Amino acid sequence: MDLRQLRYFAMVAEELSFTRAAARLRISQPPLSQQIKELEDSLGTTLFRRTSRRVELTEAGKTLVVHGRNILAQVDATQRKVRAVGQGRVGELSIGATGSIMRGGLADLLAAHRHEYPGVVTKLVEQAPELQMMALLEHRTDVCFIRSPPAHDGLTQELAWREDVVVAMSAIHRLAKRKRIEIKDLREEEYIVLAPDSSDFARSIIDWCVAAGFLPRIAHEVIDSQSILGLIAAGFGVALLPASIARLTGDQIIFHTLGPTAPAADVFLVYRQDDPSPVLRAFIEFARRQIRGARPPGKNDPLKAPSRQTRNA
Repeated sequence: MDLRQLRYFAMVAEELSFTRAAARLRISQPPLSQQIKELEDSLGTTLFRRTSRRVELTEAGKTLVVHGRNILAQVDATQRKVRAVGQGRVGELSIGATGSIMRGGLADLLAAHRHEYPGVVTKLVEQAPELQMMALLEHRTDVCFIRSPPAHDGLTQELAWREDVVVAMSAIHRLAKRKRIEIKDLREEEYIVLAPDSSDFARSIIDWCVAAGFLPRIAHEVIDSQSILGLIAAGFGVALLPASIARLTGDQIIFHTLGPTAPAADVFLVYRQDDPSPVLRAFIEFARRQIRGARPPGKNDPLKAPSRQTRNA
């Protein structure tokens, strides 16, 4: 008994007519009758009683209908599952990112991915940039989103979206109503930054300020961007942050773009070049399509070669 014969049998059993069954199967009646005869021979029993007026199932045929339908349903389900796995629609995906990226454009991307790929279980791992690279190289994560990833053999990086750096301050700050702010205007301010040992972005703030002619006064170092926002809302200093952070706050904090040229906090997608995982490949293609169609917070130009120096946050 093979699956084709079983499918033919199921169709005849449903129609109780070789003529109608052959029409639905889009074959002629003689080959259908021959396949049913071979099935009966292989089972050593008659499945149908044929008369000039009607076709009826024998007791053996009725038994095969029940079990045959279960077999065909299991085969169809297996085919769908295997096909879905091969298309990257079923499986697990581990994604590394820093906190600011998770709470920014990545959140929208993952929500859209979950809607289109409900069979993929996504695990998010919040890590410092150096730990993300290590986890990726050691196959503990599948892909990561990072700012200014270092070069590693075997890893591929693509620009996911562009994002400018903005300055965050209390709504009652003396500069809050300025239409335009440059980094040099912030020379007298106290800065709230992420701990430099966990973020290249924090270290880059010093570089930007020095380039503007002053050394920033670091008043507070924190390990989470949400802590920065809490301190600013309470009136403690200012902070340079990726633009996507702006959507996470209320009326107590305002964000100013920096001019004339803002530093960049672009986000890159990084993955192992030789990773054959269908789930990963499907996610990468989905991310490319999604980012082109929806612009995450900030100044975006997805998947083109970067033209500015970016930092991690």
